[in-house]
Amino acid sequence: MANVIKKHNYIWFLLLISIILIANFTLYNLPSLEPIPDAAIIGSLLDFILVIPLLTYLFIIRKRFSIKYIGLVILLSYGVAYLFVPNNYFKEFPFVNYFVIFCEAIFVLLELYILFKIVSKMKIIIKDYKSNYSNSTYFQHNIKQIAEKHLPGNRIVQILLTDISMFYYAFFSWRKKFTNPSELRFTYHHKTSMIACNIMIIHAIVIESIGLHYFLHQWNEVVAYILLILNIYSVLFILAEIQATRLSPFLLTTQSLLLTVGFSKRMDVPLDKIKEFKHYDGPEQISNKELNTLFDARAIDFIKEKPTFEILLNEPQQVKLLYGMKKNVSRIILNVDHPQDFYDQLAQYLGNENSTKS
Repeated sequence: MANVIKKHNYIWFLLLISIILIANFTLYNLPSLEPIPDAAIIGSLLDFILVIPLLTYLFIIRKRFSIKYIGLVILLSYGVAYLFVPNNYFKEFPFVNYFVIFCEAIFVLLELYILFKIVSKMKIIIKDYKSNYSNSTYFQHNIKQIAEKHLPGNRIVQILLTDISMFYYAFFSWRKKFTNPSELRFTYHHKTSMIACNIMIIHAIVIESIGLHYFLHQWNEVVAYILLILNIYSVLFILAEIQATRLSPFLLTTQSLLLTVGFSKRMDVPLDKIKEFKHYDGPEQISNKELNTLFDARAIDFIKEKPTFEILLNEPQQVKLLYGMKKNVSRIILNVDHPQDFYDQLAQYLGNENSTKS
């Protein structure tokens, strides 16, 4: 039922946004409507800096994502306005620029306040990390656990920690190596083209950035620099994805199975919540509907291999995604580089768990 409501919201959102964009395109491109009244121009500008962000909040962000995203929506909507509204109208109504600057200033101040809260706890967090996780390569998982202990229930903190983790993996993790061979770690990317695939994406982004930035800079500097910043962020994100995949293989303990899939998603599965562990016997191609209800713990690849294993859970468990987002699943599919070792070890641990419970 929740998925039906979400789909219904997206349809209404796209319909309303389409009406707004078509109306604005018509306003500035039909000669019969000239000269355009000042009231119509003001209404058009308000569509982009007020109405579109409000609709995005009501239909997309509310109850699902942090209100922090409204700042990004206003900024992007402001950039889209340049595609529809001639530049001379922006000069006639400078209040638009001031309003956008004011909104962004509010969200920057909010970020600074949250940053102050983090900094005030930073000494404790660093001490906790050094005491318990200094030799661990699971930076994102560990730092978020510590933050939840010292700054519980703060969604914006979770969002900021995603960015902190991204910068850590992108810049500071290249010399990091595994230091505890006694832990049962199972890599899952060596037999895939994960690294080559991500490098190709970076290559495409860099080429697109150079060419498109030059073209957009001739037309509108603001839009050009917004796109450049987003592309730089994308490259850092992909570098973090590569490093997180390399440094964070699946980790099996006597209590749980930690599945970290690159930088983007992870799941800590208690062994006593596993109902069944078996070789995957389903179809090779998995539908999008199925993917929405399970945790796909396979590495990114040009062509994904058929899953090797499938885990069924007693009850839905939480998958932690980027920026504090979450979803519940009751089924897991995965591949590993050494499937027989993984199967034997997990089966042994589950046998011990089952005998303990009985």
